Amino acid sequence: MKEVAPRITMKRGLALTLCALLLIPVAMASEGGVNKDLDIEGTSISEISTPGASSDGVDFDITVTLDQDAANNGTNVSWTWQVCLNSGVCLAPVPEDLTSSDGGTTWTTSMTPVEDHSYVNYRITLEYTDGNSSVYPESGWGGKVWSDCWVAGDTSGGDACDDSSGLPGFTMLATISVLGMMAIAVRRLNN
Repeated sequence: MKEVAPRITMKRGLALTLCALLLIPVAMASEGGVNKDLDIEGTSISEISTPGASSDGVDFDITVTLDQDAANNGTNVSWTWQVCLNSGVCLAPVPEDLTSSDGGTTWTTSMTPVEDHSYVNYRITLEYTDGNSSVYPESGWGGKVWSDCWVAGDTSGGDACDDSSGLPGFTMLATISVLGMMAIAVRRLNN
């Protein structure tokens, strides 16, 4: 008996694509508007201070405070930040050094989020005098601060938003495009 491998036809492929597009907003909306603090337990970081919400075009300040041992041994601090837009696209990550004006205990810097951003991701890197470094977290993003006007899937929020915002244009356009392609494919298959 000959075994037949399952085929992915155009119709099945389009159906799978549509399902994936419809699931993306649900996955994005699960944590919409909830800030995430970087876990600093067991690190040389004693505190991280960021704004409670980020705003388009307004300085976003971060302050990292090291414990006394790390401050005394010359540990330097940098961070990598990434801005994600309400359209669902994230910009390239940006590594940046923080500066200290008190001998290495408190480290600060700021960046300015672009227009129509949804949130700011960040992670912290400690650089030691022996040339080694530690990244917190080791992979992914440890901290997230949502915008004062964010969109995540089909939900939105923030103090600076009006109630008229809904699905971002990209998601709506993609959904309509896939539905249109499916209609064309089904029509061709039936002819």
